[in-house]
Formats: sequence, structure tokens, C-alpha cells
Amino acid sequence: MFARIKNAWTRFRSRQIVLELLVSVCLACLVWLYLHNRARNSIDHVAVPVEVQLATHQRDHFVLEISESRTVLVSFTGPHSRIREIRRKLQRGMLKANLTLTVPEGKRTEAMFSEMLHVDEDAIAVPIGVNVEIAQENIPITVHRLTDRSLPVKLECTGDARVSEIKIEPASVLVRGPKAVLDRASFLPTQPYAVQVGAPMQEPTEANVRDQIALVTELDGRPIQTNPASVQFRLKAASKQKIYDLVDVPIHFLFPKDSPWKARFGNDKESKVTLKLVGPATDETPPVLAFVDLTRGNLARGRNLEPLRLQLPKDFQLAQPATAVVTFYLDELERPTATSRKNE
Repeated sequence: MFARIKNAWTRFRSRQIVLELLVSVCLACLVWLYLHNRARNSIDHVAVPVEVQLATHQRDHFVLEISESRTVLVSFTGPHSRIREIRRKLQRGMLKANLTLTVPEGKRTEAMFSEMLHVDEDAIAVPIGVNVEIAQENIPITVHRLTDRSLPVKLECTGDARVSEIKIEPASVLVRGPKAVLDRASFLPTQPYAVQVGAPMQEPTEANVRDQIALVTELDGRPIQTNPASVQFRLKAASKQKIYDLVDVPIHFLFPKDSPWKARFGNDKESKVTLKLVGPATDETPPVLAFVDLTRGNLARGRNLEPLRLQLPKDFQLAQPATAVVTFYLDELERPTATSRKNE
């Protein structure tokens, strides 16, 4: 009987030992997973800028056009200390995807072409132990072939002056830039040059201007290089505006329909006015209409006073105080009598 009890106890104890071992292994696995997950961290879907450059031997022959938002979405996983280092680099803008493009042989003669550039994990330099996962792997780029072309120079003038007899030295310059852009260009503008002159004169005098101005560094938003970088020029500048003295401008009357009045001036001097106008400089005298408006107001027989009204050409204005009132006389019109109507 003792042997029977001993065998039963032994079997029971063996089962307990097996269960204890199994529970211990499970607990150890849970502890390892907890510590492992705590020791690792992640950064999900952050925008990493992409820098693309041409191969060294092709940088003098091509130029890249890349959109401003050239970023890829990247996730990082790794030890906590390494992820913390990645966060610091992202905050300081030190983490980038660097790519080098080599233009294939078949496209080296094209003026421009576009393609999608693949960004892989190796393009992002991260510490050892950090895994990189890129969600967006392609970015669009355009490649322009560089060429040289001689273009005539055009002086870009601003300011309140009329310019003439523009001479530029040299008249043409050698420009290096994207072939597609230079093929469309008919001239190369300079940087804006402000031409200033004095106040308007009755007879605008021309001033000789001689100076040096830099050429533009972009065409159609694409950078270019010019040889030389600046040009010399000379021109004649005159005021865009001129003062006109108009003498003996006749004054007219504007009557309403079926007016009973006849207007007259006291003398010939009162029927004319002298005006001073300022406007665009031309060789012709600007046409001006001076009149008295009799379509409104209280009018009476005899002496009347009304303001003089002017109709000026476009872009012209008075260069003097407002003209005073005009003195004139009104007489009633002679109406036919009843006897004369009957005889008719």
C-alpha cells in the first residue's frame, strides 16, 4: 500500500513540475517582450526632404527642375536612444534623402524630359539599428539640357521720363541656360532702370544719361548665366509731361432746348480765356472746350455770373487754380407778333 501511495504522489508531483516549468517559460517570454518593446520606439509618417543632384560629370550640361514640396513620408523604428537621435536630426533639418541622378545615354540629346525618381531606404542615412520604411517612394523631376545662345539686350526702363536714342554696349551677350527657355527668348532684358527727370516744362529739355546696368539672372523662372554680367548704355531722357499755355480759348454757351435767351459778352476780351494745362508731351495743342452751362441755375435778363466749365482731353488737367466765374448778359429773343403770323 505504501508503494501505491508513493507512485500516485510521484505522478502528481511530476505533473506539477511540468506545469510550473510551462508557466515559468510563458512568464519569461512576456517579460522579454515587455522589455524588448520598451527598449524600442518608432516615428511614423514624417516628411523628409529630398535633395537631388546630378552626377559630377553631367553638372555642366544639365540642370534639374524639382517641385518645392520635394519630400517623402518615412517611418522609423529602432532603439529608444537611436530614435531620440533621429528626432533631434529631424527638428534641426539635418535628416535628408540624398539622391544622385545620371542622365541616361538615350536622353542626353533631348532639350528636356520628365520622369519619376525612386527614393529607397539607402538614400536616408540613419544610425545602425534603425529601420526605415518609405510610404511615398517617387518624386517627379524635370531635366533641362543646357546650351549657349547669343541674345540681343533690351534696356528695361521705369520712371516718369520718355527715353529715346538708346545705345547698349555690347548690343548682344552670350547666354547659357536651359535650351527650351533660350529657344523661346527673342531678347535678354536688363534689370529695371529708373530714369528720373525734373518737373514738367513748357518745352521739355532732353538729358543725356550714361550708366551701367546688370542683366537678369533668370528667364521664365529658370536661372541663366550671361557673359558679360552687365552692359553699358546711353540714352536721352525727357519728361513725359509738358505744360501747355493756351491763349484766347473761346468761351461757348450751352443752352437748353427752346431757350428764350440770347447770350452775349460785354466785350471781346471777356469772350476768351487763357488756360495752363499739364499732360502728356506732344507737339500738338490739346483741344479744350470752354463753355458756360445755361441748362440749369437761376437766369435773368441782363448781367449774369456763372462758373466756367472745361472739357479737357484724357490725361490732362489744369496747372492753375480753378477759373473764376464768367460775366455775360442775357437778352430775350424776339418772338413774332400775332399780326406778322396772320400775314404769313
